[in-house]
Amino acid sequence: MKKLTRILAIVMMLALVFTLCSTNAFAADKKVVKLAFTDPPTLTVGDMTIYHPSYAAMLAFKGAFEKSTGGEYTVELYPNGVLGDAASTMEQILMGTLTGSTPADGALSAFAPDIQVFSIPYLFDNPTIGYDVMDGPFGQALIEKIASETGFRIIASYDNGGYRNFTNSKREIRTAEDMKGLNIRVMDSPVYLELVRSLGASGTPIAFMELYSALQTGVVDGQENSAVTTLGASLNEVQPYCTLDGHLLGWAFLTIGEDWYQSLDDATKAAVDEAGREATLAARGTCRYAEALAIATLTEAGVQVYSPSAEELATFKVAQAPVIEYLKTIIDPSLVDGLLEAIEAVK
Repeated sequence: MKKLTRILAIVMMLALVFTLCSTNAFAADKKVVKLAFTDPPTLTVGDMTIYHPSYAAMLAFKGAFEKSTGGEYTVELYPNGVLGDAASTMEQILMGTLTGSTPADGALSAFAPDIQVFSIPYLFDNPTIGYDVMDGPFGQALIEKIASETGFRIIASYDNGGYRNFTNSKREIRTAEDMKGLNIRVMDSPVYLELVRSLGASGTPIAFMELYSALQTGVVDGQENSAVTTLGASLNEVQPYCTLDGHLLGWAFLTIGEDWYQSLDDATKAAVDEAGREATLAARGTCRYAEALAIATLTEAGVQVYSPSAEELATFKVAQAPVIEYLKTIIDPSLVDGLLEAIEAVK
């Protein structure tokens, strides 16, 4: 009996060793896809904690791609900026040490200036129009152009937390006339400076990390960001007025290296494309939910949230022409005209 027990123990040990060796060999055989993200995986909106839209995109891509490739690939996610800031992760993609990342349009524009075409204010009456343009002939042609010229392939596109809106500490803004005389914090970008100038306000570039203090001390009267960002940074504590003018629908993208993509066989490329589509749907749905929740939470927190009528909103659109004129001096004018035509076709 003891001999039998000893034999069984040896067999079990050998089986365990074989299993571990097989598992390690299987893991070693797996191909690794590394995706980086600069922000935390989740956002706190009021009492709710939800996935950040970019992280939702990454999770959806991971699930779809690993499943469709039958375990040949494993997708590793690196949030919280552990692999560097947006510019650094983009450089790592070009070097081939990172597979992909989720840059916002501003970060991508440093490598692909053409993406700035989407910075025309009051461009999309609703997000669906923007999605249809990006998914349609214009958007797909732009994606291929960026891939061939820069080495970055966009496989998922979504708005970066919703529309950007104006907030301030002075008064309720109903029309562009109400913007006159206000000092608004903007990103250090000619497009944003031109936007507020054309509305009669003055723009002051201030780093985001310094924004709360600048608003609290009156260095600037207001700022422009999505409701999600405004709430997440507690700017509502020093900004009692918010106007849902929706001047820009900022974009973010799940972007991979073109060299890596082209190295894949046709079946794996198709798997990447399909996983990218699933990532797009996941991120867009998260954006729409997060924006609605953030606006409701701002209202509950005591912020006077005003939604302009169609007539009032039309007064803000004086900002379009000067920005369009400026963009035509820094990117191909035909690209600007093509986008405007694509929007009319979708409408």
